[in-house]
Amino acid sequence: MVKTFIIEVPDHLEKDEISDYFRDNIDELRPALDLELEDDRAQINEIEIENFELFDDVVHIEYVIQYSAYYGCKDMDYADEDQRLVSGRRNGRSFEFEVFVPPPSRSTIDEF
Repeated sequence: MVKTFIIEVPDHLEKDEISDYFRDNIDELRPALDLELEDDRAQINEIEIENFELFDDVVHIEYVIQYSAYYGCKDMDYADEDQRLVSGRRNGRSFEFEVFVPPPSRSTIDEF
């Protein structure tokens, strides 16, 4: 069974202000976002909405995750970013999103 959650946008917002609401309240959207990183040492520094497409019954949100990692034994660090997409269903001022569930981890043994 797929878990979902709903974000209610305040009534006083005009249609063109809804994207700003999501940008300002990105933490409400967090359960739907794919925040998985391949590097176990990496940590997310920032999540930013880059593109917001609002239609009558659906919303598409492109977001960027900026992350970095530090390797003390090599005295190295790096930073990078990754662009991702989440979509949800719209019903008036209610937006329903699926809770992100990471895919099961795989190893090369699974390939044989």
